[in-house]
Amino acid sequence: MIITGKVFVENSSVSRAAKLHCSDEGWIELSDELGAIRTPVAELDIAMSIGSQARTIGFSNGSRFVADESSSLNSWLDKQGQGSLVKSLERNALMIILAFVVSAAVIYAAASQGLPWLSHYLAGKVPVSISQELGERTLQQFETLGFSESEISPEQQQAIEQNFDSLVEQIDGLPMQPKLYFYRMGDEANAFALADGSIVVTDQLVELLDSPEQLNGILLHELAHVAHNDVMASLVRSALISTAVVLVVGDSSLLVDGLVSAAVLGVSLGYSREAEQQADLFACHWSKQLNLPQEQLLAGYQQLFEDHESHIPTWISSHPGDEERLERLLTCFNN
Repeated sequence: MIITGKVFVENSSVSRAAKLHCSDEGWIELSDELGAIRTPVAELDIAMSIGSQARTIGFSNGSRFVADESSSLNSWLDKQGQGSLVKSLERNALMIILAFVVSAAVIYAAASQGLPWLSHYLAGKVPVSISQELGERTLQQFETLGFSESEISPEQQQAIEQNFDSLVEQIDGLPMQPKLYFYRMGDEANAFALADGSIVVTDQLVELLDSPEQLNGILLHELAHVAHNDVMASLVRSALISTAVVLVVGDSSLLVDGLVSAAVLGVSLGYSREAEQQADLFACHWSKQLNLPQEQLLAGYQQLFEDHESHIPTWISSHPGDEERLERLLTCFNN
């Protein structure tokens, strides 16, 4: 079989017309106006076939041959056992299934283990000044988010702050000095941490609970997020997921924006639930260490759960189910 094409000189774009003589015994002879070279197929550098793309054949003298008509050359190479790896895999269903399973396992391991570790690692490298700036900017935006000045009396705020400061002084490993803020937020009883370690408690939460002791469990829960740097890790994780989706898709269109949002939401919900579970266990651990009345802590959780009465399915909620959380706390307290 004779195949026409071009031969390219080593490390050059210069080409010459050439012919490839292919024998059934597995030899190839390349000839052009300057001479010929004869080589066994096994000693050639043969590029992988991708679809109908022309394959290149490299010779020991550095020359590379490209056929004018790739189908004839590909057919001959297939007979010599030099077929496309892609085609071989396409004919092997077991290899395809195995590759899919391995790929899925790698992606799962990266998402479930690698990404959380990387997020917390990078969050720990964020300068304190940036965390403080994020916290301050968040507080500055509270009015636009529906928050208003607290109506809790100064005396009650001071009592809660003193109790909060006492908790902070006794807890080891806090990366920053948390601050406590009071705000009114519609009718919602809530508490949450900010990137700079600040903790916000709403007036409704204070009014909901029967005693300051019931607030301790919720404060310990939020201090866990500070200790674990969960807020900054969540921001880093969202940024990593968004960047990864855009890089994979290679676009920043409206469709990709939707994919980014879905990816961030889907992955973040799972991590948020894990962070909430760890925060509950942190509250249980330190309540026992500090000899706090556990029945009061459980009562505070119960009051908050009953007030929220969330009917959101667990699979789309950032928190574990209320009953699940109470059972975990009871088990922790009893151990």
